[in-house]
Order: sequence, then structure tokens, then C-alpha cells
Amino acid sequence: MKSSGLIVAAALLLAITACNQLGTKQPYAEVADTAAVKAEFNADAGKVRVLMVVSPTCGECLKGASEVSQEVAEINQGKTVPLYVMWVPRSGGREEDVPAATRVIADSAAHEFWDGNDLFGTQYKQVLGWRNNAWDVYMVYGPKAIWSGDLPPVPDFFMHQTSEKGPRLDAAVFGTKVKQLL
Repeated sequence: MKSSGLIVAAALLLAITACNQLGTKQPYAEVADTAAVKAEFNADAGKVRVLMVVSPTCGECLKGASEVSQEVAEINQGKTVPLYVMWVPRSGGREEDVPAATRVIADSAAHEFWDGNDLFGTQYKQVLGWRNNAWDVYMVYGPKAIWSGDLPPVPDFFMHQTSEKGPRLDAAVFGTKVKQLL
């Protein structure tokens, strides 16, 4: 069962890469705690920011990450919308899977991180009020958002592809929400 899921994820990754003509591996940083991401997020205060928490081996996550990053890339023509990608160990994801997964991200300036301890999944579970650790979730923050406490701030808008509460991902709708906050 696990290996068939990985085969599907790999096939989807190849299909997305081929369709989007992406394929360049992007750099990422391993996070031991949230301090570095918090500092980068706050350094971008005054800008609309997009943050996603996704697995590098989940086919739906890879598709969602590709679609959302494509929306952000299109919006970024003449504007600056920093994109944060938190790769988490869900759906069998491991750090070895991250380099291939970074290929689906359309924005080469994206801040990409491997969160092997699922710190962000745990934190966003609390922030979003979910039953389980957050993943396959796509969030947008307005320019006034500041990460001041231990937990990230509540996003201005989010969508996801899980069984948790909140709107299901529609990349076009997500892109519209990003534009509204600009």
C-alpha cells in the first residue's frame, strides 16, 4: 500500500514537472526549530505572504503546491509575494524526497524548508484548530501579519486538501484571495 502510494506520487511529480516545464531542483534548508522561519517571515512584514505545509511524497500535495506556486508566480509579475514552502514528513515523506519535490515549485525565489520533526504541522494544528497535525494546507497572510509569539499567526485565508474543517483548495480562488490582499 505504501509503495503504491509512492509510485503514484512519483508519477504525479513527473507529470506535473513535464506539464509545467519545471524541473530545476531548488535549495531548501533543514529546520531544527521555528526561529529561522519566524525571522524570515517577519523580515517580509509589509508584504502579502503565502505559506504552505505539504508532504514531498503526497500526490495531492505536489499538485496543490504546483498550482498554488504557479498562481503566486503569475501574481508576482511586478509585485512581491514571498512564498514559504514547509516540506513535512507526512505520507511517508523523508528528507531524501525533498529535492525532487522542490521541482514543482514555480517560484525560484521561494523559501523552502524541510521540517523533519513536523514542528509546523503541530503548530498549525493549534493555529487552525484542527484535530490532527496540519499538512496539505495553503495559507495567505496580509501585509500586517507579524509572528510575535511561539505559534505562527492565524492566516487571513487558507485552503486545504484534508478531511479537516475549512475550504477545499481551489488554486484560482486562492490566487484571487492573494490579489485581494495586495
